Amino acid sequence: MIDNSPNNKFLSKTYEHKLQEYIKEENKKQLISPLKSLAYFTSASGIIALVLEVRYFASHSVYIYTSRLSSILIAFLLLLIADTKFGRKFAIPLIHILLLSIIISFGVMIYLIPKTLIFNSHLISLIIFIAALFLSWEVTNQIFVAIYYNVVFATSIILNSQKIYILPNMVESVILVLIISIMAIIASYINYRLRHEAFSKGYEVSLSERKYRNIFDNSVEGIFQIMPKGNLIIVNTSLVKLLGYTADEEILKLNFIKDFFTRESDWELLNKLLDKQGKVKNYRVQFKKKDGSEITVRMNVRVNLNDDGSTYYEGSIQDITQQVQAENEKQKALEALREEKLKSDFSAKKAQQESNFKSKFLANMSHEVRTPMNSVMGFLTLIENDLFDSKEELKNFARDARLAAESLLDIINNILDISKIEAGKMDLDEIEFSVKEEVHKAASIVLQAAKQKGISIEEQVSEDIPKSVYGDPTRFRQIVLNLLSNAVKYTDEGKVTITSKINASTENAVELKTSIEDTGHGIPHEKIQILFEPYVQVKSKKGKKEGTGLGLVISKEFVRLMGGDIKVESKVGVGSKFVFTVKLKLQPDSEVEHTVSETPLQVTVKEPPAERTTKAGEVKFENGSKKKILLVEDNPISQNLEMKILREVGYDVDAVSNGHDAIEAIKTGLFDVVLMDVEMTDMDGLTATKKVRDLPGINGRIPIIAVTAHSSMKDREKCLAAGMDDYIAKPINIHFLKLTIDQWLHNPK
Repeated sequence: MIDNSPNNKFLSKTYEHKLQEYIKEENKKQLISPLKSLAYFTSASGIIALVLEVRYFASHSVYIYTSRLSSILIAFLLLLIADTKFGRKFAIPLIHILLLSIIISFGVMIYLIPKTLIFNSHLISLIIFIAALFLSWEVTNQIFVAIYYNVVFATSIILNSQKIYILPNMVESVILVLIISIMAIIASYINYRLRHEAFSKGYEVSLSERKYRNIFDNSVEGIFQIMPKGNLIIVNTSLVKLLGYTADEEILKLNFIKDFFTRESDWELLNKLLDKQGKVKNYRVQFKKKDGSEITVRMNVRVNLNDDGSTYYEGSIQDITQQVQAENEKQKALEALREEKLKSDFSAKKAQQESNFKSKFLANMSHEVRTPMNSVMGFLTLIENDLFDSKEELKNFARDARLAAESLLDIINNILDISKIEAGKMDLDEIEFSVKEEVHKAASIVLQAAKQKGISIEEQVSEDIPKSVYGDPTRFRQIVLNLLSNAVKYTDEGKVTITSKINASTENAVELKTSIEDTGHGIPHEKIQILFEPYVQVKSKKGKKEGTGLGLVISKEFVRLMGGDIKVESKVGVGSKFVFTVKLKLQPDSEVEHTVSETPLQVTVKEPPAERTTKAGEVKFENGSKKKILLVEDNPISQNLEMKILREVGYDVDAVSNGHDAIEAIKTGLFDVVLMDVEMTDMDGLTATKKVRDLPGINGRIPIIAVTAHSSMKDREKCLAAGMDDYIAKPINIHFLKLTIDQWLHNPK
């Protein structure tokens, strides 16, 4: 199907026009050499003709010299002009001038010497014919030359005398001139057509080469040809720029293998692949740029053969550094997603397990809470209804109710602590305290339970531990207390040993290592791994529960918050050893120091008051010096209970029900210590304390101990900031209450 569209016709015309322009320019270029050759030939033939003609026609020597020398001079002059810009531009007119001068020269000789007609006609015909063969110009020009030739030849004959017509071979000479003129035109036409075809093919080749060169030079990829030893044959502009160079000459001086490959082993591998396969695609390798930086490139290389059988390599290079970086980033992202998925799956599985644990835990906790509550309510009901046979049985009921209540309190405290930990609301205090005193306090709390089981508690606190450190004494004591309680609970005979020493130290802090070792039942190895898991209870083979599963979890979290770790070693039937570390500061933070600087807590542990042991492990405190204590409590039941307890342990107690009465009572100066309830309807304990601190003299410095059901760190800080000296949480432990009061009675401010 022929495409006759206007666009196609326009492209065809454009092509023909460019082709004609190309042929025209090439013809001009091809005329310079023939022009010079023709000038040389003209000069040579002119000199030969001059010599022969002067020799045989001496009488016409002047004319001969003038004619021939003029032609020779014109030829030499044109020979000089041919190499100039002007000569290259006007080559055709110059050839016409040269040929016309030659023809005129020979015409003059025929006119002057008719006898030379045959010689000159043959010689000029030879020149014209040779010119037609060598000159690559249009036939029109050759026709003009034929016209010059025939006009000049005819004019020379016509202007001559009648004698010329009777010269022998004169007619043959004229016919020869005409024939040679026609043959010259035909030869010129044939020569022109042949050259036209050659130029057309050359033009197509030129276009093809130009397209190839455009593709080669403008290719995005770097293209190269190299010898087997790395010598560069050819490179394109993209390769030069890709490697950081500015010119082809700069890069062609280098060795492709030594100067561009970062690792020579990469080339060795590529060379082996080329030897085996003949070509390699998408070969990734590190290249060095001019500035020394490295890039990742992708190479496509193949082996080629020269005509002589030698080999060379050619190929392309593409910079894929950013692509590789993107792939690496993608791979990292995929790895991160994969890890995140694994974590998510693990977290989901763990959450499911914990959910199951929580469900079982809540069921167990329901039983754990209801069991001691049932005991408390049951024994109190028996006491209330006088359902006891003797005073001794009454005491047993009361003791068992107290033990059940203490067990219930432990469960409640643990549940509250674990809830705060899981909610991320567990804050640590940072105040000055004594490690030895806190260990002793914890031991004193479980001492009664240990004595009832007939086991001893040994305290071994290293003397190297500084007397004062900064941290959270309450949480430290709770860790020790939890571990001690477990040790006492699961030890039927022997002893429990507390050991505390410095594990590591710096200029500003110490790492404390504390261990609680018992001679109890021991823990099976397979259950140690789940010992610190939340909501997990360890059971013995007989199915007996070994605790609620919260004490150790809470202890582990407190240890973690204090920058330490906790481990356990145990052997069934021999005992267990819990070891934990915590980090404590030797200097307080400025912010914390500012918070508590107004009311620093100075605690010195004294030996507990003298005790006497009665049967069944019952403990009675000997009456002390009857120190006067003011109890501020607005709840009548709590007031009666606390007054009874305080009087039983040897204190003289008066009670008031609000903050106003407390301030007035303190003004009398009759009291040594104040137990201040924090939550009261009239005036709360914090406000009352602040007003007391404003009192003049010794009354304003009386020790005030907070008594409250709130037990968080922030509540403790509020009490201390308000001017209180110490803090006791409800429900009150009689042993800890007396220990705290005695500290302030023996060490007033």
